[in-house]
Amino acid sequence: MNTIELQNNIIRKILNTKDNQLLRYLNSLLTKGVNSNIYQLSDFEREIIKESLTDYKNESVISNDNVFSKTEKWRQGEKST
Repeated sequence: MNTIELQNNIIRKILNTKDNQLLRYLNSLLTKGVNSNIYQLSDFEREIIKESLTDYKNESVISNDNVFSKTEKWRQGEKST
């Protein structure tokens, strides 16, 4: 669907809605613009991401499959006791 088709599709849906709360919400989204709600990371979050990237670059990570496998083995051991 190209831009004009998408715009027309959205306009049709807006014209057919009677939900005042939804219309107010859509209006606020379009009024504020997309960039006004960008999440800002805290210093702590930036530091954690930095550490995570360092671990990834140093290949000091464990794959999801490995974690799930270890978890499953742990659960099986727990059930047998």
